[in-house]
Amino acid sequence: MLISIRDVAKEAGVSVSTVSRALNGYDDVNEDTRKRIMDMASKLGYRPSQSARNLSLKKKENVAILISGLGSNSPMDEFTGNVLKGLNSYIQGKDMMIAMYGISSEIQRQLSLKDFCEQYSLSGVILTGLKLGDKYIEEVKNNEIPCVGIDIRLEGNMAASVLTDDVKAFKEITLYAIEKGYKKLVLVKGKDEAEVTIDRYKGFKTAVKEKSISKDNIDILDCKYDEELAYTTVREYIGKYGKSRGRTFICMSDLMAIATVRCIEELSYRVGEDFFVTGFDGIQLLNYIKPKIPTIDQNIIKKGYEGMRLLMDIIKNGKNPGTVYIEHSLINGE
Repeated sequence: MLISIRDVAKEAGVSVSTVSRALNGYDDVNEDTRKRIMDMASKLGYRPSQSARNLSLKKKENVAILISGLGSNSPMDEFTGNVLKGLNSYIQGKDMMIAMYGISSEIQRQLSLKDFCEQYSLSGVILTGLKLGDKYIEEVKNNEIPCVGIDIRLEGNMAASVLTDDVKAFKEITLYAIEKGYKKLVLVKGKDEAEVTIDRYKGFKTAVKEKSISKDNIDILDCKYDEELAYTTVREYIGKYGKSRGRTFICMSDLMAIATVRCIEELSYRVGEDFFVTGFDGIQLLNYIKPKIPTIDQNIIKKGYEGMRLLMDIIKNGKNPGTVYIEHSLINGE
């Protein structure tokens, strides 16, 4: 059985952070404690992984992106892939490397962010996919680990955020949909615990109020950014109401918009004639949808690039740049 650093910590009666610091030669570990840890590691046959050894050799040159939600029933989508492209484009030609770890709420409960970074010899992390109330978001406020949140608003002395102005952007796409589509609306909504959902919903409400759309002409489908859930929910909705209720589907993500288009076509309706659909993200998959549907391009690759740039600036200079907004653009449909 492979022995982990957590096994050593448990048997030695200390924290994972203490084991990591002892094994990596930090001078703030009591010598008796260090000896006990070293003896226990030897007894258990613990050996750091090659990647961990490499990271400890150049700690200041190594960071990681921690992605929550990779274990859900939605696969890693193009949004996440584009964030990774942006990160990679920044490190090209630089003497550094970046690791990727999938995390969950359970992992956050078991291992603090500080201990996570100590365990993998990380000098800073990029966080994405976290939900409001997640433990790591709260921890960032009170620790000195350089952190950057992508689509997550972080607070702390060593924290920064890279965001879209989701309120403004979703107001724009909603106004576009009202002007170009039908006045009976269906909001295909993301998960309530995501900060971007809250902001996009604010933009939606501002737009419908501005256009005097009554609540009677608005239906909301909770689809949690899940493509398959959006497909089954929208299909059931159209199957029940046909064209008698909402005919303009305003989706909080491109993947949910693609699922909506699938439903419309499979039920023998036409996008653009029978129903109007909008997306949000700007992923390349929309190029294969005909007719082309409107969306908001978040410039996701740039989000990844700026996230990495900000993180390295915090690590090297100790500066907190706060929140950086990436400019979005409205992509018209056909």
